[in-house]
Amino acid sequence: MTRRTNLAIAVETKKHPKHQIDYKVWYLELDESGQVLGVGVKTKEDLIKSLFESYQKSGQSNWRAFLKGADSSCAIEAYDFISKNSQENTHFGNLPTLGEFQQTIDALQMNLQLRSIAC
Repeated sequence: MTRRTNLAIAVETKKHPKHQIDYKVWYLELDESGQVLGVGVKTKEDLIKSLFESYQKSGQSNWRAFLKGADSSCAIEAYDFISKNSQENTHFGNLPTLGEFQQTIDALQMNLQLRSIAC
């Protein structure tokens, strides 16, 4: 079975300040050679569930995050969700917002647009 990696690329937080800890993470699903298989979105709870399923199957995380200002991605681990400041835009790093990531795509002159999905 081929190993797939999920690369978190953007975060979408709720507008209301009381619900900003309830966020969605946009990600790319990559195959072993780094080819993009799809684009997806998960809630924080779904991401944590997926992370633990990965630990059960392989003993390691299949989630990575590409943080603002970073040159490479870093692994997302279970401890990234524990005891973090709730004012951060995510519990595992400084991901771009959906709008910021769209600006990156625009700068690359790609014909792709990401928009919020109605809840």
